[in-house]
Amino acid sequence: MTFHPKIHPKLVEGYQGINTAGLNSGAIILLSLSIAFVFNDISTTRTRAKLAVLQEADALRTLGRASLNLDPAIGSQIMVAAREYTEILLKKEWPALANRHSTEIRSGQASALQPLTILSDLVYAPEHLATLPNATSMQLSSLVTKIREQRLNRIDASEFTIGVRGRVLGVITLFASLVILSLANLTRKPIQLLSNFMLLLVTTSAMYIIFMTQNPFSGLDSVSDLPLRDALDRLNNMKLTRQQ
Repeated sequence: MTFHPKIHPKLVEGYQGINTAGLNSGAIILLSLSIAFVFNDISTTRTRAKLAVLQEADALRTLGRASLNLDPAIGSQIMVAAREYTEILLKKEWPALANRHSTEIRSGQASALQPLTILSDLVYAPEHLATLPNATSMQLSSLVTKIREQRLNRIDASEFTIGVRGRVLGVITLFASLVILSLANLTRKPIQLLSNFMLLLVTTSAMYIIFMTQNPFSGLDSVSDLPLRDALDRLNNMKLTRQQ
């Protein structure tokens, strides 16, 4: 859509009396609010995903340390299950999260649920509960529950999209920028054209970044898997220390 002075003379005459500075300022404020609204949802989801990864990694490290103080018949099995869960998580689940393939995780094609189930069975086994102190049993149960909860939080975060509301705001934002740029073509003032073109460029770039960063596990500022890799290294070292 482009307005030309020769084709729209009446529109040009009416536009001459408009305070363009105020029009542009108001448009910039509205566009900024729309973009900030969408970015806030993305930032909140990323923070929630990052917190889930940190808490899950911390629970795995704590579970590994706790297993060292248990009877070897129980502690060694918990250590093996925790290490296997973390390995499969990094090998299968994490790439699926980055590619937004959460259905593969939920269906079991790229899931670490099996070793996590084994870990839960070990902790909640009646014969193990009978031999462990109540405080120790409660601690192990709490850690396994936290791992399960944060795993689900990771999967939910990977499914985040800006939705229909965000897409509508994006379309309105781009449309408004195009209208402002087209109206600037009526007066043919170079500075006004340049400023409105920059507004359109910034708006388009912002919307591109929004679409690229919807998934917190991929994109320009993705959540790192380093906490989980560090947890796996700690678990492996704990096992080696126990064998010595």
